[in-house]
Amino acid sequence: MKKTLLAAATLAAVSTAVPAAAQSVASATPRATANARLIKPLTLTALRDLNFGTIVMGTIAGDQTVSIDGAGSVSCGASGGGLTCAGTPQSAGYRVTGTQGQVVVISSAAPSFPLSGSNGGTLAFVPSFPASLTLGNSGAPGNDFDVGGSVTINSSTPDGVYSGQIDIQVAYQ
Repeated sequence: MKKTLLAAATLAAVSTAVPAAAQSVASATPRATANARLIKPLTLTALRDLNFGTIVMGTIAGDQTVSIDGAGSVSCGASGGGLTCAGTPQSAGYRVTGTQGQVVVISSAAPSFPLSGSNGGTLAFVPSFPASLTLGNSGAPGNDFDVGGSVTINSSTPDGVYSGQIDIQVAYQ
């Protein structure tokens, strides 16, 4: 008897349930679109080193800033500041590759980098570079940009050859 009552209750539940086909189904109008933009990883290659040329220290008046711009033009301290610049200066050059049409932000790992002198002493190199660029070619040859910068010299700066690494970085915007 218990089996009969259980079977009758199950039959009643099934017969009163709304069939799946009779339920109302709604779709969005209009439908959403799924998108994905795939981009190549960025590569950054150093093409040439930065060189201030030769800086001759005379009687230096205070702190004198020597700077080089992206085109390789040197500003050799203030007029009458006791410095003379000579030689063949050049800015640093870099090439970035990635996906065409993407904006690339250029930065440095630190606001300044130490240049160590062969006779002791350290100069703080402060880099200068464009804030960003738009990639014009997908892959080779990429886009080139220049990095300049500045150092400050005073009467207590030891002579010698100063050298250090510049850490430039790029990222998609």
